[in-house]
Amino acid sequence: FFWGGWVSGAKRPGEPYSYTHNWPYDPDAGNVPTTPTVMWSFLSILVLFAGAMLVLYVYGQMKELPGDPFNGANGGTLTTAELERGYEFVRPTQRATYKFFAFAVILFLAQVLAGILSAEDFVSGGPGTAIVKVLGVPFSFTVTRAWHTILQIYWFFMCWVGYTIFFLPQLSRVPNGQRFLINLLFALCVIVGAGALFGIYFGHMGYMSDTASYWLGSQGWEFMELGRFWHILMLASFVLWIAIIYRGVRPWITKQNMWSVPAWLFYGSG
Repeated sequence: FFWGGWVSGAKRPGEPYSYTHNWPYDPDAGNVPTTPTVMWSFLSILVLFAGAMLVLYVYGQMKELPGDPFNGANGGTLTTAELERGYEFVRPTQRATYKFFAFAVILFLAQVLAGILSAEDFVSGGPGTAIVKVLGVPFSFTVTRAWHTILQIYWFFMCWVGYTIFFLPQLSRVPNGQRFLINLLFALCVIVGAGALFGIYFGHMGYMSDTASYWLGSQGWEFMELGRFWHILMLASFVLWIAIIYRGVRPWITKQNMWSVPAWLFYGSG
């Protein structure tokens, strides 16, 4: 609370506003909106409306394409039951995505636990802290907070990866070797996730040298604290994910339907 109040009220060196740009609003403390705050707030709202207009425009243009991608008669809802209809079994590449969602659930639960431990640190302990003490494993606030912030992005990313790959067989024939690439992608994601969690813990707890912590521990970046090696491995995972998407939607990438939903799936992944 002290540091929160300090950064909200203390003036930046050489500036007439605080470190938080006079937020929160409190005239008695001298915290009133600055000109840049008003300007950027207006621009952000303007960009929001412009983005919504662009989405609606693209939607309208895509409605005119042959084989309307928004027409349920041609595509269905892309649920498991819909995809199984007409097949004796779910495609192997679709089954290969189930573990992404299971992994996402585990990460979500870990994120919630890390959030509980972080919150309990402000009130001198609680049920979560008591359980950790029974296990005999020391946890600092910086570790649990870092886990909480990074996992909230990572579990959502796992769901997005699994979702995008799941319905690729509905769009075109499955390329050879696609299942192997999906399993390889999952292995990389698990390695990055485990490496980040253990690396952040050992780095913050002082069990690593500065050099080892930089590469395998924590770089101190907000939301992306994992070490540089895990950054590189995550980038490789992104590239592999894009390659899997491209292999699945390649038949759709033509001049006639370059604005279709499958094409945008590839563009968005990139």
